Amino acid sequence: MRKIGWILLILLIPMLPLPASAYSLDALIGAMEVNNAELRKADESVAQSLLDVKDAKAAYQPTVELTLMGMYMPNPLIDDITINTNDILAQIGRPPLPQGYDLTLYDGMESTYYNASLSVTQPLITWGKITNSVRLYEAVAQARALQRDDKERQLIAELKARLSALYLIDQAESLLDETSEVSSALVDLARSGEEEGMVLGSDVLDAQIEAKQADISKKELLGQKASILQGVRTLTGLDDLEWEDISYEPDHGDVTALLSYSADALVELATDPSSPSLQMLSRSREALEYGRKIAGASMYGIPDLALQLSASYGGSRFPFVEKNWSRKDDWNLMITVAFKTTLWDGGKVLNNIDRMESQIAANDADYDAAVDALAAAVVDAYSAMDLSNAKIGYQEMKVENERKNVEDAQMRKELGSSSDSDILSARLSLLEEEILLITEKMSLFQDCYTLYYLTGLDPERLPLITDGMAGDSIS
Repeated sequence: MRKIGWILLILLIPMLPLPASAYSLDALIGAMEVNNAELRKADESVAQSLLDVKDAKAAYQPTVELTLMGMYMPNPLIDDITINTNDILAQIGRPPLPQGYDLTLYDGMESTYYNASLSVTQPLITWGKITNSVRLYEAVAQARALQRDDKERQLIAELKARLSALYLIDQAESLLDETSEVSSALVDLARSGEEEGMVLGSDVLDAQIEAKQADISKKELLGQKASILQGVRTLTGLDDLEWEDISYEPDHGDVTALLSYSADALVELATDPSSPSLQMLSRSREALEYGRKIAGASMYGIPDLALQLSASYGGSRFPFVEKNWSRKDDWNLMITVAFKTTLWDGGKVLNNIDRMESQIAANDADYDAAVDALAAAVVDAYSAMDLSNAKIGYQEMKVENERKNVEDAQMRKELGSSSDSDILSARLSLLEEEILLITEKMSLFQDCYTLYYLTGLDPERLPLITDGMAGDSIS
C-alpha cells in the first residue's frame, strides 16, 4: 500500500498548482513590446513605409501587361458572301451562261474569336524622379522607425515612473493603516478623558476629525493606486496584472547618476541633432528635399523617355492548339520609343515646387520649436527633480526628528511626565512626515524618468560625470 501511495503522489505532483513567478521590469517591458496597442500600431506604420519603399523601387523594373480574350457567337454578325457567275458576266458585258452558279467570296465570320496582347514598358530616362522617389520613401521609413523607437522609450519611461509610484504607494498604504490605528487609539483616549472630565468635547472632535482624515487619505491613495495600476495594465497588455505579481524596486542610483549632470549638459544632450526626437524631424526634412527634386524634374518641357515592346494576336483559331491558327497574318509586333512631357497645366507644376519649399520651411520651423520645447522641458524637469531631492533631504531630517520625539515621549512616560496620548500624538506626527517623504519621492522619480526620456540617456549605461552642481543623493 505504501508503494501505491508513493506512486500516486509522484503522479499528482505535476498537477499541483505552482506559485506564479513575479514579473520583473524586463518581463513587463517584453510584454509591452508585444501587447501594447500604440507600439503595435507603430510597428505596422513602419511595415507600411517599407512597402512604400518596395513600391518605389519597383519603378526601376519594367511593367509587363498581358491581356487574353476569348469570344463565342452562336449567330455571327457577318454571314458568308456569294455572287452569281451571270452577275459577274453582266458586269463585264458578256452574255450570261445558260445556267449560272454561285461563287463564295467570304465564308462568313466564325463563331469563335481569340485575342492576346503582351506589352513590356521600361522607363529609360526620368531625370532622377525614380531614384529620388526611392530615397524619399526610405527617409520616410527611417522617420517612422525613429518615431516607433521614440514611442517605446516614452512608454518605458512611463512604465518605470508608474512602477516606482506603485512601490512607494504600497509603503504609504501600510503607513496609512498604522495612522488609522493610532488615530483610533487617540479617539478612544479622548473619549475616556471626556468621560473623566479631563478632556474637552472639542478635543474629542479634533481627534475624530484627524481619524476621519486618515481614512479619507487612505481612500484617495487606493484610488490613485488603482488608476496607476490600470495604466500599467494598459501599457503591458496584461489585463489581470496585480501589484503582488510585480517584482520591482526603484533604483535611487538612477536619480543620483542623473543629478551628476548639470542642467546645461542635459539640455545639450536633449537638443543635440543626433537626439531621437530631432532625428525624426531631420529625416522628414530629408524626405521633403527629395520631394522638391522630384517636383523640379517634372518641370515643363523636361521629357521622360520610355521603351515599349508589344506583341499581339487576333483570330478565330486558338493559337498553338487549333490547326491553321497562323494561316492568316493575325499577329503583330511593335517596338515603340516614346517621349512624354507636360508643356502647360495652368501652373500646377510651379505651384507644386513652391508647395515643397513651403513645407521645408515649415519643417525647419518645427525643428526650431522642438529644440526650444525640449530645452524648456529639460530645465523644468531638472529643476523639479533637484528641488524634490532637496526637499527629500529636508523631509528625512524631519522624520528623524519625529522619531526622536517618539523616543522622548516614551522615555518621559517611563519617568511619569508623559502619557499614552503624548506618545500617540508623537507617533502620528512621525507617520505624517513619513507619508510626506514618500509623496516627495514619487515626484522625484516621475521627473527623473521624464528626463531620461527627454535626453535619450540609458540608465543602465549612464556615465557618471560631475561637471555641474548636483544635489545630495537620496537615501
